[in-house]
Amino acid sequence: MIPKQDLSQLQSLVSSERFSTGESELNLHARDESYHDEHRPDVVIYPASAQEISKILAFANMKKIPVTAWGAGTSMEGNPIPLHGGIVLDFSKMNQILEIRNKDLQIVVQPGVIHTELNQRLAKYGLFFPPDPGAPATIGGMVANNAAGIQAVKYGATKHYVLKLQVVLASGEIINVGTNAMRTSSGYDLVHLFVGSEGTLGIFTEITLKLVGIPREVSAALASFSTLEQASETVVQLLQAGLSPAALELMDTESIHALNAFKEVKLAEQPTLMLEFRGNGAEVKEDVELARELCESNGCTGFTVGLGKEQRDKLWEARHHLLYAAAALNPGKRIIVTDVAVPISKFPELVTFAKAKLTELEVPGAIVGHAGDGNFHVGNFYDPTKPEEKSRAQAVNDAIVKRALEMGGTATGKHGVGIGKTKFMPAEHGASLDLMKQIKRLIDPNGIMNPGKKLGS
Repeated sequence: MIPKQDLSQLQSLVSSERFSTGESELNLHARDESYHDEHRPDVVIYPASAQEISKILAFANMKKIPVTAWGAGTSMEGNPIPLHGGIVLDFSKMNQILEIRNKDLQIVVQPGVIHTELNQRLAKYGLFFPPDPGAPATIGGMVANNAAGIQAVKYGATKHYVLKLQVVLASGEIINVGTNAMRTSSGYDLVHLFVGSEGTLGIFTEITLKLVGIPREVSAALASFSTLEQASETVVQLLQAGLSPAALELMDTESIHALNAFKEVKLAEQPTLMLEFRGNGAEVKEDVELARELCESNGCTGFTVGLGKEQRDKLWEARHHLLYAAAALNPGKRIIVTDVAVPISKFPELVTFAKAKLTELEVPGAIVGHAGDGNFHVGNFYDPTKPEEKSRAQAVNDAIVKRALEMGGTATGKHGVGIGKTKFMPAEHGASLDLMKQIKRLIDPNGIMNPGKKLGS
């Protein structure tokens, strides 16, 4: 609990309309989209500049008050939940596009910009920012968690697009890391130290991103299979054949059923791959035909290509809303979303393992994956009023994560560590975890920056 005199001092640092201790504001910032328990902050502050944040952090550091950054609250791992109370910095007021350098394929934004709105602005320049997590996430949140998404197989994750960062450290010092050059070998790579740090090392106030030109040709395809094993094995073969789809998504029968029920897309209720190819016309046509041959050689029961823009957009919109579609079929239940990634050759084995574990522990759930880079999710539903159901759902999640680590994979492919994955960090990182903790103590000696996340306590 922040003492009243300290709250008064904090309130003096910003205008009154951007400072709140109201019940509704505190409750809104107590939880995200994840299953983790609520933790209310003591105060919510809506900063307007790096200078304000500098003053807030300097005071918080002196008083050892926890500080947690808040973007859109769409995290699936409790990343922005203020685990130890204190201050939440809500970046919805810092949502400006500061500069578009279209000739350099760059843009400078504040952290509160929503990625979908960013791409709407960029479209008139023939440019876009490729990482697409599906949810209406902020750029600051995406950088903090190194978000990826449906196009990661071709375009990579957020870290591949961050050129420069303005960061406020726990001490209140404002630093700039990175360069406007597309490539550098100068100094230590501090940009990528901060990218994915989940607010545990500093607060981003300006972000310079690299952009990509919108491709001339886009073609989407759907491939249905009799079994999940056939579909997942096909993923490996598509990539081994040298294909580079912009998107390669795997959905099991339960996922397709949820989309049909919630979004009325009328797909065959079978394990399905959604593919998208981008480039010039001839290249795209060749890739689609090779994909068709490979899918059909693996028992594909239906391959639909040449989807019109309206149908394609509807399908991707449905895919983005899959979590809500599955939740609609499990009313009153909460969800634990597993997020793992493994070497692509291990992908079919882990998908099969996940399906078997859901069946074994009698947990309702659906499997969906950004299959092209070995990343997939399992939605494990449980009744929050029944502890044994939550225990089984958690057991499914833990078993899949442990198996992924045994396969040389990672506990989190895109959602970040947050609260739920900290227990897996020693197994994944070994002795290097100690070095990470030393870096954390060096930059944040009083441990005020999003405590309890990323590395644990």
